[in-house]
Formats: sequence, C-alpha cells, structure tokens
Amino acid sequence: MTKSEASKLVRAAMGLSERLNEIDAQLRSIGDEDERRRFLKVLGAIMLDLDAGFIRPLVRQHPDLDPDRT
Repeated sequence: MTKSEASKLVRAAMGLSERLNEIDAQLRSIGDEDERRRFLKVLGAIMLDLDAGFIRPLVRQHPDLDPDRT
C-alpha cells in the first residue's frame, strides 16, 4: 500500500476513533450498570480491533503515520 493510501486510511480511522470516544462518553451515563458494562465491553472490543487490527498494521508499514508519535 502506498503511503498516501495508508495516510488517508489512518486519518479516517482516527476520525472514527474520535466518534467512538463520543459514544464511550454517552455510554458511561447509562444508569443500569449491567447494560452499561455490556455496551462498554462491545465498544472496547471495537476500539481494540480498530487500533490493533487496522491502525497498527498501517503504521508498521509507514511508521511516520503513527498518530501516537510525538
């Protein structure tokens, strides 16, 4: 994959990550603890898959695209 293609995908994934963080904040206000935990568990799995299965493989190919880079 070209760096340009990977860059677009990383940017899109990071935008999705921001939206998932918004969902996380909303879920934390659910009063029913069991329901909140179920949703947060699913959301956590999605976030992990997005990072480990999508963003990290792109960053391994193009380290300078790492969003955690300082």
